[in-house]
Amino acid sequence: MVKNLSQIREQMQNLWNNFDKKAKIVIIVSVLFTFVGMLLLANWASKPEYTVLFNNLTVKDAGGIVAKLKENQVSYKLEGNGTTILVPKKQVHNLRLDLASQGLPTGGSVGFELFDRNQLGTTDYEMKINHIRALSGELTRTIQQLDKVIYAKVQITPSKTSLYTDNEEPAKASIVLRLKEYSKLTTKEIRAIANLVASGVEGLTPDKVTIVDTAGNLLSAMLENNEEKSDVSDKLDLKKKLEDDIERDLNVMLTKVLGVDKFSLTVNATLNFDKRNIESKRYQPVVGDEGIIRSEQTKEESSVGTTISPEGVPGTTSNLPQYKINNQQQNQHNKEERIVNYEINEEVERYVQSPGTIERLSVAVSVDTAQKELSAEKKDAITQLISTAVGYDSSRGDQITVIGYDFNNDLDIMTQQEMEAAEARKRVFLFSLLGIVGVLIILLVIIMARKKNSQDDNSQVGENINYLIDEAEEEFAVAGSLTPEERERQKLQNQLRNIISEQPEEIAGLIKSWLSDD
Repeated sequence: MVKNLSQIREQMQNLWNNFDKKAKIVIIVSVLFTFVGMLLLANWASKPEYTVLFNNLTVKDAGGIVAKLKENQVSYKLEGNGTTILVPKKQVHNLRLDLASQGLPTGGSVGFELFDRNQLGTTDYEMKINHIRALSGELTRTIQQLDKVIYAKVQITPSKTSLYTDNEEPAKASIVLRLKEYSKLTTKEIRAIANLVASGVEGLTPDKVTIVDTAGNLLSAMLENNEEKSDVSDKLDLKKKLEDDIERDLNVMLTKVLGVDKFSLTVNATLNFDKRNIESKRYQPVVGDEGIIRSEQTKEESSVGTTISPEGVPGTTSNLPQYKINNQQQNQHNKEERIVNYEINEEVERYVQSPGTIERLSVAVSVDTAQKELSAEKKDAITQLISTAVGYDSSRGDQITVIGYDFNNDLDIMTQQEMEAAEARKRVFLFSLLGIVGVLIILLVIIMARKKNSQDDNSQVGENINYLIDEAEEEFAVAGSLTPEERERQKLQNQLRNIISEQPEEIAGLIKSWLSDD
């Protein structure tokens, strides 16, 4: 084993000695470059992956968090002009819990923790001011929890009481909001913020809350309009949400049928926001005595007595006195009257039509036919699928249109190619750095070895040429005196000998090229 190692060492020593000074310098530099490259690559691979710990921080919060990270010897990075702090991904959750237990970040405001330490000698006025500060801070933190809000600042002006009613002033509040990019608060959300602050401050009403954003827009002005005008944006949002929901469902369904990027669709919904109350009454006759008695009235009359029958002769003769005759009669009279009122069978239906009902629905779908034509059967099947999915109603005037068209995908193809090329360049850069260095070393070794062999070949070729020239001169000398042509040839031979002795490598390469051409 030791003998083999000695042989290998001796061979390596001989190989190293065969290189000239320039080749040795190149090899040493290449080895050092490879070593440094490996160190850089190892450092890059071992570098931890950073993720966001907190973003959109105030300067005060960022300074406090950085101080805690330095105290715990945690590596970090700052981005976004110091408003975003990044830490190793494996530690982010534990760090958030630890910092939260220490009250960080505070959101740039102080809450009711202001009263954690009681200070002796605090006046009532200072207590009142601290209470307002704490209340403002708590409301600020609450508003900053909203998804669309990055930063909030709440300022409260307490109510001013007086013995005279005319001198009293109600409480007021002003709110400054910084929203996320491309975000916009709806009227409903603005009203919610105003009511939130008004509910947290004694004597404050929502109409006394002023809300502005950092762009200078008076958001609370939307609340000063009447109810119908303030709901316009909400109605548009409802329309957009309905269209987006239908579009998303159709995209999922048609992607499975036609494939990805093989179609495009647009949904347009017309909504009716009128609120209507509809009442209808239907009456049915009472059948027999089956109805419900609403009222009943019974009237009975009964009389018993005597009556005198008329007597005498009609005419003037009756004026003469007559003798009375007992002609009285006993009479009896009975009468009964019954009135019954039945309830009429009445059906009352009341409908309340809620605002936001679909009045008309239109769906337009274009199918890519660049590779395959859209047959009539497939078109009808797609139309039927869409009709069922969206609840097609011809009585509303709904419309569904499906057409085939050759899509122009040049932009998508170029974008995809650029993304693939960028990804390929990234992979080549990462995986080829070490390989390139190794290949350079191998090439240098091969070049040095070939150079040495070429020098040996060139010297051998030069010796052969000199031998041939010497042999030709001997033949001319034996032949006797030389002719002028032979002298000229001998002169050329001498020049050739000088060229070979001065430039053996070039001559050898020229002869090799001749041989390769033959």
